[in-house]
This record gives sequence, structure tokens and C-alpha cells, in this order.
Amino acid sequence: MVSTLRMLAEYIGAHRAADRDAHERDRARQRIAIATVFGLASGWAAVDAGRAGAVPLLLAAVPVFSMGYALLALFHLRWLLPRRGVTLFGQYSFIVLDSVLTVVALVGAPSMLAAFYPVLMVQIVRCGMRYGLRTLWLSWAAAALAAAALMPFSSDWTSEAGLLRSFVVMMVIIPVLFGPLVQKLVRANGALRAAATADPLTGLGNRRMLFEQLRLARASSVRTSTMLAVVLFDLDRFKAVNDTLGHACGDRLLAAVADCLRAQLRPGEVAARLGGDEFVVLIEGLPPGHGVALARDRAAQLVAQIGVAATAVAPGLGVSASAGVHCWAADPDAVPLPERDIDSELLAQADRAMYACKRAGRGRVAVSTPQPVGAAAATAVADPDVPGPAPAPACALARPD
Repeated sequence: MVSTLRMLAEYIGAHRAADRDAHERDRARQRIAIATVFGLASGWAAVDAGRAGAVPLLLAAVPVFSMGYALLALFHLRWLLPRRGVTLFGQYSFIVLDSVLTVVALVGAPSMLAAFYPVLMVQIVRCGMRYGLRTLWLSWAAAALAAAALMPFSSDWTSEAGLLRSFVVMMVIIPVLFGPLVQKLVRANGALRAAATADPLTGLGNRRMLFEQLRLARASSVRTSTMLAVVLFDLDRFKAVNDTLGHACGDRLLAAVADCLRAQLRPGEVAARLGGDEFVVLIEGLPPGHGVALARDRAAQLVAQIGVAATAVAPGLGVSASAGVHCWAADPDAVPLPERDIDSELLAQADRAMYACKRAGRGRVAVSTPQPVGAAAATAVADPDVPGPAPAPACALARPD
């Protein structure tokens, strides 16, 4: 059963959406507001019905269900999301329950159809716009099944054919009218996002994508009590390639290095081009006990592979890669900084270690020793390919086998 549900989730693909954490926080706030409004509106309708006679069971259940759902969404926002993040089960459960809640209110309080119809339509279409056409169909199916289960128990819906016809027409309009529009919108958004987060030369992620992945990786590291590593690579003697073989060959070399990194990536790793001849690999899920050693060994493997790829494009020029590794785990005693400053600090620590490799002979791996917060901003590091002084950061050097 669990494996079947996982296969269905993979097919729908809503959990692979970008900025999922931020979106789910926004949706949780909206759920609280919508469920509270539903509870108040249906409670008002129940009071009016009570004055005229007996209150139908479904109408009496709507305020209870709505307020209970608002409390569940509040618990999800304040407790579950900060501690566990967006889980697969939680995300799909709320996609289904959003539609079910609206149908419960719609069937239980038919006197307020004019208000509930647009809400249901927006709920379903918005799921499609955010997560794709398959998620639209999931939300639509949840609403249709909930309506089919509840309508036979409502005397208003069974006695008035006009109500049922209006609901069927609305449910047909949603996929027919909005389905193609949602599909085009999702494709256009995907193309725009790819253009905004991809490096045009290599096809790897760019700096913007890297910072977003760093933010998500840190949040995951906090939740799972694991370590992450930032590995920064810089090509040695890249300037000699441009000067000797031309910039076109330099571009081919960068593309070859990107292809090498892309082919070597493992689950939990992300590669990006930081700019120029600098690349970054982000490694997640490292065990705190020996994560530093694993990150160092992984960096050494990638340095060796980059050297092979570089030699194939520019033989005889001695092109290699130097790598700086900085590992990070959540520290409750650390000085709080803005998100962007923390990510910049991680890159700065790896950058210092990388330049230590260059001064020590290049083609090596160095693991940084974490320095006080803000040290990166106060330290100027010069490229060894350009004459000038450079400070010596604390790090451990290793040469790839």
C-alpha cells in the first residue's frame, strides 16, 4: 500500500516543485483563513436554520469540521513545518483535504453556493498552476469523490436537480477550460526558471540556484541533524588555456568540466558554476562523526576526474583543479546572521581553503578550519596566478590519489 502511494506521488510530482517549503507555509496560512471563514459562515447559516426549525446534520457538521481543519493547519504551520519541513504525506494530504473541506462546506450549506463555488474552483486551479496538471486532476478527483459521497445525504441536493446540474457544469468547466491554460503556464514557468537559474555556457546551475540550494540544504541539515559540505573547485592554469589555445578552447574546457561534474554527481549532490573557472559541488546528508573525511575524499575523487577531462581538452598545459572544502552543521550557539550572509560565509570558507591549495602546489584538496563569523568579509584573498600577498587560512591539505 505504501509503495503504491509513493508511486502515485512520483507520478503526480507535486513534491518536486521549486520553493516547496515557502509555498507550503503560505498555503498553511491561507488554509487557516479559509477554514475559519468557512466555519463562521456555516455557523451563521446553522443558526439561521435553527431558528426556522431543525438543523440538518451536514450543516451542523460544517462549522466543526472547518474549525478543526483550521486548528490542524495552525499546528502544521507552527509546529510541523519548522521541525520536519514539508513531508511527502503532509503535502499530498493537504492537497486532497483542501478540496474535501470546500466540498463539505458547499454540500452542507447550499444557501452559500455563490461563495463556495468560486473557492472550490480557485482551490483546484491553483493546485494546477503551482504543481502541474496532474495535481489539478488530483484535487479535482478529491472534490468529485467527496461530493459523490456526501450529496446523497443532503435533502437539498437530492431534491433540487438544479443544484446538481450547476455543480456538474462547474466540475466539467475546470479541466476543460483551465487544464490547457495550466499546462501552458507550467511549461512557461519552467522555461523561465531554467533560464534564470542555469549557466548558459555549461548548463549547470548558476549562483542564484546555488544560494537557493544552500538555503534548502541547511534547513534539511537542521531537521536531520546531518552535515553538509561546500566544495569549491578552481581550474589551475586556466588563463594559459585562453592565452595559448584561445577563448573558444577555454569555453570548451569549462563545458567539459561541467559535463564531468554532472556525470559524477551522486544522490544528495548539486553542482553549479560560480563564475569564471570556479565550480561548486554541494554535498548533503553527511554523518557528523566522519562527514569531513567523506567530503574530503569525495572532493579528491572529483579533482582527479576534472584533471582527466581537462587534459583531454587542453593536453600538455598542466590544467588541474584545486578544491576547498568547508563542512557545516547547525550550531545553536552561533551568532545569528541573515540567510544570505550565512551562505556567503560558507562559500568564503571554502574559497579560502581552495586558495591554500594553489599556494601549496595546486591539484590538491584542502579542508577549511571554520573561522569566526564575518571573517570572510574582512579578509582579502588574492589569486596566486596574479602576483600579490595572500593570507594563509587554517586548513588541512591532501593530494588526490
